[in-house]
Amino acid sequence: MARDRGGRKKSGRGTRGKGAHDVRKPRKAWYRSAVVWIMIVLCLAVLGAGGVGVYKLAGRPAGGSEEAVTQTAATTTSQPPMTETERIVSSMTVEQKIGQMMMVGFEGTEPDANITAMIQERGIGGVIIFGRNIDTSEQVTQMNSTLQQLAFDSGHPAGLLIAVDQEGGKTRRFDDIGPYYSEPMIGEMPEEAAEQTARLQASSAARDLKRIGINTNLAPVLDVSGGWGTIMDVRSYGSDTDMVTRLGAEAVKGYVGATTICAPKHFPGLGSAEGDPEEEAARLDLSREDIVNYELPPFAAAIEAGAPMIMVTHMAVPALDPTEAPATLSGPIMKELLRVQMGFTGVVITDDMEMGAITQSLSVSEASVQAVAAGADIIMVAHTLEAQQAVHDALVAALESGQLDAEAIDESVVRILEMKKKHRIVKPSA
Repeated sequence: MARDRGGRKKSGRGTRGKGAHDVRKPRKAWYRSAVVWIMIVLCLAVLGAGGVGVYKLAGRPAGGSEEAVTQTAATTTSQPPMTETERIVSSMTVEQKIGQMMMVGFEGTEPDANITAMIQERGIGGVIIFGRNIDTSEQVTQMNSTLQQLAFDSGHPAGLLIAVDQEGGKTRRFDDIGPYYSEPMIGEMPEEAAEQTARLQASSAARDLKRIGINTNLAPVLDVSGGWGTIMDVRSYGSDTDMVTRLGAEAVKGYVGATTICAPKHFPGLGSAEGDPEEEAARLDLSREDIVNYELPPFAAAIEAGAPMIMVTHMAVPALDPTEAPATLSGPIMKELLRVQMGFTGVVITDDMEMGAITQSLSVSEASVQAVAAGADIIMVAHTLEAQQAVHDALVAALESGQLDAEAIDESVVRILEMKKKHRIVKPSA
């Protein structure tokens, strides 16, 4: 038998002998303790809350099924919230969206019934003015103010683009607004002086135009002249690609610095074309390598300088698009080359769709639908009311029928409104 410390024998293993003195209090079973149960409940509550939190962080609703897990995962990967401009576009009617994608002209030195109806009823977002619309600076200022007020009163989401071709040289609508030197003359200056002059002339023209209510200049010309007697000989900075690239970029910087929209033209380079798009089909028969090396650098520099808009011309370029569609109707030229390869994210505007290069083979409305499908954001119809109405109707019908992609149309309108916002064409002048 084992003995205790006092030498007494124990009565058995694991028990105390009968009558032995027990110095410890009898133990109470743990499961009978209220305090223990309270602690257990509290611990479980804390752990449960933490478990729910972890479960939710993992993208799974607590106690949810696999279907609920899938739905939650779909929610976390949904599209980001819309921007303010995207919300505006989503609330616009089809007619209003198409209206923002058009630039039209009109007759007379004050807004007539035709342009008034186009702005009020069709939501036209851009107007181009010509010599036929110009008498005095005061008259032009009042005319443009009235145009903007029409847009404001009609509930347009932004002010109108009011554009002009004030290139300098041969093509100018105002004799008293810069550029004051023709572009070839600038090209004949010493290099540093030419660059400074190009920028100063652009910024000066921008300020003068803004004072009379014109916020968009369809310039500078970035075509590299093909030489004496070619189509761009009297409108281009010159026949040297490097020089045209430098001067064009400086001009763009001048416009950008004056918060005036410019539209470098005529993409992808009209200087060596055969034929004049205003009158007939035009064609550029250079190799792709020559186009990349000699025609495109001025446009690449303009994009880098911040050009908000680029004008595309009605010219077939087989090396870029074997179908020989005019550039204004060519996805390979506008989408693949200009957007993807050259990285242009701004607004693409066509030259006037009433030019002979288009009307010789297509109706203006049919060509306009093709142009938008190919990547154009703004369609210019500069002269005839009937053509403007037909284009608006055709584009609305093509969008409603699914011939034009609704998402692409929204993207175009967002680009246009963002450009207007950036250049402070948010509402008409008071």
